[in-house]
Amino acid sequence: MAGKVVSFKIGDSVTHVAEVDYEAKAPKVYHAFTFETPQGILDENGVHVTEEFLNMVKQGMSESGIQNNRVVFTMTSGRVANREVTIPLVKETKIKSLLMANSKDYFPVDLSQYQMVYRVIDTDKAAKQMNLSVYAVPNNLIDSYQTLAKALNMQLVAIDYYGNSIYQAMTHSMSPDLAATICIDDNTSMITVIKNNKVVLQRNIGYGIDDAVIAMMESTLVKPGSTYLQALTQMQMNLCFNEQLRPKSADTEGAPVTAKDKITTSLTMLINNISRVLDYFASRNSDIEIDHISLVGLGADCQGLDKLLTNELGVEVATMMRFGSADVTRSLSAQRFHLGEYFTCIGAAVNPLNFTLAEKEKKTKTESFMVPVIVCAGCAVIGLAIIIVGVMSNLLLSASNKQLQTTIDQKKPVVETYNTYVTQKVIHDGVKTIESSSNVPNDAFLDFLAEMEKSVPSDMVVNNLSVGESTITMSLSCATKESAAETLMQMRQFNTIYNVVCNGITEEQDDAGAARVSFDVIVTYKPAETEEAEETQTQE
Repeated sequence: MAGKVVSFKIGDSVTHVAEVDYEAKAPKVYHAFTFETPQGILDENGVHVTEEFLNMVKQGMSESGIQNNRVVFTMTSGRVANREVTIPLVKETKIKSLLMANSKDYFPVDLSQYQMVYRVIDTDKAAKQMNLSVYAVPNNLIDSYQTLAKALNMQLVAIDYYGNSIYQAMTHSMSPDLAATICIDDNTSMITVIKNNKVVLQRNIGYGIDDAVIAMMESTLVKPGSTYLQALTQMQMNLCFNEQLRPKSADTEGAPVTAKDKITTSLTMLINNISRVLDYFASRNSDIEIDHISLVGLGADCQGLDKLLTNELGVEVATMMRFGSADVTRSLSAQRFHLGEYFTCIGAAVNPLNFTLAEKEKKTKTESFMVPVIVCAGCAVIGLAIIIVGVMSNLLLSASNKQLQTTIDQKKPVVETYNTYVTQKVIHDGVKTIESSSNVPNDAFLDFLAEMEKSVPSDMVVNNLSVGESTITMSLSCATKESAAETLMQMRQFNTIYNVVCNGITEEQDDAGAARVSFDVIVTYKPAETEEAEETQTQE
């Protein structure tokens, strides 16, 4: 289905709308506008239609010159579940039925209340299997967007998921070999890494640019009573971030904390979470080196944010200035149009997952049409049965026999496919078992050192360190007993270990005559199954 569509990305604080080409290799952006989302419009159950929201959309479309009535939505809900699965190599028409037959293995929920769609990641003809990215979304979430489309008198073309919109935009605008983005929106952010056109990392973070915008609104850098978008515009036009999270006032005793310091430190949780995800990814993918990250989303064009992220993450972060071969109209070029803000709007129109309840509606219409047909057919059968009961009975039995035989023949390929799937699943589970048995506690050694560097007192010195398979023996020294006690307290809170044993504390003087406290410590790593459980819980 070619042509143009109006792509919506509705956020908690800001809504973006763009008219773009649909399913085009080089999409063009024709019109675009942004407005503040009224409170209460978006929650975990989807979009709540109000007259205020509808009037804001219609006014924006009228002022920007959008007359198109075909709409695409991209959802940012955390209720959308995603799994990567491997199935036997089958025809396209059989994939959905195979997924439904094994849906309980992927999503342990009542799938009658969900809709499941998939995207083919790759196909291995040699191994006769294919990898899919499978998504499940609640029906009431889809219903809310369909209701919004009807309230706007627009034709719903597709509903996409936020993560897929980013992935599609990346595949059309960045190198397929290796690319990474940080999409920072109002109250959520997403880190995505693709390699050879496959998603190797996609993590959602529950922090965005909201905290910085609110700090801006409360500062003296804008007029009192400024709106969210007015404060955001000031951040896009003026440098409002320091180059590091640590405020400059911290280096000078008694120096006042500036508005720029407050705005910068408001992003501490966002940056720390991004750093943690990237460190985790690097520890699990030593063969992939990320040396450049593109910054997109609502906060992409805030001046100084890319420099702040570069310094804190240790990786070059740059605002994305061009969307591959995409283009914008002259009218947009003359306006304050930031391409990074509409990154997901463009991606949703490239190749959406298309969550819709079209199949359910079609079934309802078919059932309503079948009622009079069944009544007429019943009358005809009764009339014929009265005249030629014996003949009809014979014909019905013969037809039923043929139908059953046809059904048996049609089901044979399904049995073969299922047997192949069971075989592949046994092999897959065996490989997983071997992989899990190869993990050793000492894999967490680097993470333990990182926690030591971050948490223990600065006067603590490691005199000797011996690393075993499940334990670490260290000889430590501190300036005071208080520092030694603080070191032990901090170590007992580490995520990588579960037991800390101190073999005694001695006090002595060093060569300079200063008192030093020495003590030996034996720490034991957390069991591998505990770490895996915590990682699984964090991902969920």
